[in-house]
Amino acid sequence: MVARKLKVSATVRLRWVLAAINRSLFMSGDPATRDAQATTGYVMLAVDDDPGSLLLAETFFASEGYTVATALSGADALARIDQIAPDIILLDIIMPGMDGFEVCRQIRRRPKFKNTPIIVLTSLSETDAEQRAFSIGAWDFVSKPVNWSALAYRAQFALRAAGGVAVQRSADRFARVINQSPDEILVFDADTHALLDENMSALRNLGYSKAELQGMSFTEVLHNGSARGLGGMLEQVRLHQQEKFSLQMRRRDGSVYPTEGTLLYSEDDDPSVFIAILQDTSERLRIQQELHRLAHYDEMTGLANRRLLEQQAVKLLAGASRQEYRCAVCMLDLDGIRHINDTLGPAIGDSLIREVSSRLASAVRPCDLVARDESLGLEHLGMQLARFGGDEFVVVLSNFTDPLDAARVADRVLATIAEPCDLPDGGRLSLTASMGISVYPDDGDNFDLLVQRAHTAMFDAKQSGRNRYAFYTAAHNRKVFSKLQLESELRAALKNQEFELHFQPLVDSALQRVVGAECLLRWQHPDGTRYPDVFIPLAEETGLILPLGEWVLETAVNQLSAWADQLPESFDLSINVSAHQVRDPAFLQRTREVLAVSPLAAKHLVFELTESSLVEDMESTASWLQDLRSLGVRIAIDDFGTGYSSLNYLVRLPVHTLKIDRMFVAGIEREEEQAAVVSAIFQLARALRLEVVVEGVETPEQLQIVAAMGACDVQGWLISKALPAADFGAFLDHFPGQA
Repeated sequence: MVARKLKVSATVRLRWVLAAINRSLFMSGDPATRDAQATTGYVMLAVDDDPGSLLLAETFFASEGYTVATALSGADALARIDQIAPDIILLDIIMPGMDGFEVCRQIRRRPKFKNTPIIVLTSLSETDAEQRAFSIGAWDFVSKPVNWSALAYRAQFALRAAGGVAVQRSADRFARVINQSPDEILVFDADTHALLDENMSALRNLGYSKAELQGMSFTEVLHNGSARGLGGMLEQVRLHQQEKFSLQMRRRDGSVYPTEGTLLYSEDDDPSVFIAILQDTSERLRIQQELHRLAHYDEMTGLANRRLLEQQAVKLLAGASRQEYRCAVCMLDLDGIRHINDTLGPAIGDSLIREVSSRLASAVRPCDLVARDESLGLEHLGMQLARFGGDEFVVVLSNFTDPLDAARVADRVLATIAEPCDLPDGGRLSLTASMGISVYPDDGDNFDLLVQRAHTAMFDAKQSGRNRYAFYTAAHNRKVFSKLQLESELRAALKNQEFELHFQPLVDSALQRVVGAECLLRWQHPDGTRYPDVFIPLAEETGLILPLGEWVLETAVNQLSAWADQLPESFDLSINVSAHQVRDPAFLQRTREVLAVSPLAAKHLVFELTESSLVEDMESTASWLQDLRSLGVRIAIDDFGTGYSSLNYLVRLPVHTLKIDRMFVAGIEREEEQAAVVSAIFQLARALRLEVVVEGVETPEQLQIVAAMGACDVQGWLISKALPAADFGAFLDHFPGQA
């Protein structure tokens, strides 16, 4: 939408304004508007030299009721257009040979297609590309990548508008479009600002009758700040300098609401007028506020997350520096929660974390983060409480002089957590926690350092027997020593072959057959089995993940060979691959060598990568994945939905499967929001023709819900925990439905 000074005939002016309203109307994405203008029976010609883009256009618009014909070049389109007789044309600009501009120009020379809507699709970023497209007869201009839903709106509108044009636009039809637009449209005198006309949306939203608005000034329906700045804005529009604007509108009852829109100036009218096309952005702002809440608060507990705590802590420490008082960062970790998850199931563990969160909130002074108002001043920042993730919590204490104050809080918190918790089966369970405390400014002058040292102190508390607190001291060097010791043990474990693979089954959602397994690494340490979360982070930090990853690959392929007579034809064996392995050329070469020896393993092999490892270097990752694909290895995205909001990589990279993280499945039978997220991932996967694996299925109710959402495979404790190779072979032989 570009504001411009109009010096054209009334017919052309009406057509231009209609196009502007078309953009404003359909970019709002109102489903009711789209439903009211559903299109069926139209013939569309899509012209693009990219077969993938044509496939997307054909698939999407066929689902909207169109008959879609395609052409891979401008010459092909011109040769077939009389035979196809399209009602609407989607035309790419950048094509070899004859570009889209020339194709559009030649189509307009044919009388039969003089008024056929042509929507130009392009990735050109030049500012004059749109003007050039309109000058040669394009009806609309859409930038790539394409928002298909918005394009559908524009196509529907173009078809309906084109159907009402034989020689010129009908003024009555135009008036009806204006009046029915969900956008507010106000016309006012360019000199006096007196309101001259308005549509029904403006009347409804402002709360005035048409008679009441007649003679009122446009400034009278603006809030104070917008009214004061109107003169300068209008002058900018006259000089071609204003394209978009925001205004605070004031209703008849005095309430104020925000808008965004376009301002058009016409000096052809007598008097000259301005046309304001406004979109009420109240709902969008509400959604932004909700997204802010989701970004700053932990969904499971409702406590502030680390991001919000850091923002508040910066203010708190700045105040402590100016007023010369102490603060304390208390890091708390629940003892043995992993063992509880393993023995009682993750659902019980999550329930206990929520119970602990509630107790923590009641054990400390009321904190401002509960109010969720970041505008509060330092005088309100007495204490902050937040969940950092997993089973870790942080309490930030402020405005004290005696470190014993922090110790008293720690005693109170630990005592509160130690009170028995009720379990769903009627039993009771007692939890303990370990807490580390660092003091500002004694132990650090910034929040990150204080958190780090509180974490070190917490580790000391755990090492000292748990269910206690510890202040940070110079003894944190023991943590460094412990880390070095673990690294040494890891190297020895690789040399002594202390690792083994366990296999967690994947079955189809109907529980009829085993479709695969995920390889999970176990370290048979002399002191007992250690799980990946204990040693994988250090392995990645030290580079040991590379030889460890090669061992996993070789062992998995050898196991596939050992199971050759038992495996179904369509069996997938998944291996977790680290971002470090993605960046290591030697791992790809080693994969080639292993599969060259066991070529049949490739058809069963799936590499699971996290979203972060995929998007870190998109170009290099794409090349790496294509090489894997050429070997027959497929790619699954692990923990999908927990990393990045951008989904660009899904269409750019050769991804085969989405694995829905267990965090979305936990509570899906009780929480509609969780079910909505999982359903959305299913829909996305179907649209992109990707397979779906649902992790963490723990109950029959969860299985029933995800199975109803579409075809998928599942894994979780409802099916089986991870099994040693021998036990998995027995599971494979005896699972219901196996041949």
